[in-house]
Amino acid sequence: MKRRLALLPALALLTGCPSFSTMGTARTMPKGKGQLFVAPGAMVLQDFQRDTTTGRSDSFGMPTVEFGGRYGVTDGAEVGAKVSLLGAELDTKFALRRSETADAGLDVALAPAVSIYPFRSGDTNATYAWVHLPLLLGVNVGGSQLVIGPRVSGMIIAGGGESVRALWLGGSLGFAWKVGDGFRLLPELSMAYPASVSIGSVSATNLEPRGALFQGSLGFLFGGD
Repeated sequence: MKRRLALLPALALLTGCPSFSTMGTARTMPKGKGQLFVAPGAMVLQDFQRDTTTGRSDSFGMPTVEFGGRYGVTDGAEVGAKVSLLGAELDTKFALRRSETADAGLDVALAPAVSIYPFRSGDTNATYAWVHLPLLLGVNVGGSQLVIGPRVSGMIIAGGGESVRALWLGGSLGFAWKVGDGFRLLPELSMAYPASVSIGSVSATNLEPRGALFQGSLGFLFGGD
């Protein structure tokens, strides 16, 4: 068990922690159009693991980089995915309101996503699963968009004798600046806080997320027009 617990910092940093970035707008891709993006940034996890020797909680910081894309299935629905140093995610987006033009008006969309990270090392065999439900609000300004994204996320860690469940509340704020046709810059700040954490009765893990997660990224978006 001590060996398994010693691996938890690596699990948290390399596999268990997802991206909370949106790296997109609240406006769904037009049917048949696609978009690719790359987004370097950084992440801070506060009080993410309890130090068994001192009883205090440890915090972590790390650089991040994400690669992803999306495709318009219809004018009101799109599918996408992204990968990073931390794992992978499949996402969707469904328009609840789509303004007549991208130059003005308000776009509103739901963007459900799921992340699954299996991990195996020695006698450790665990699965990290995340489900995200952001509500995206986009204010269009001359082809650019201010994007506000409140979200709720669920986390489950199971396997190897460990059992952790958490409900995270948070959101993101970004501005998709249209530099030119088919190219946008998207600086974005995201955060999430574990509103509820449950440790399984038979689990001996010292992974107890108690603090906020902060993420900052600068996205380079190609295509979509």
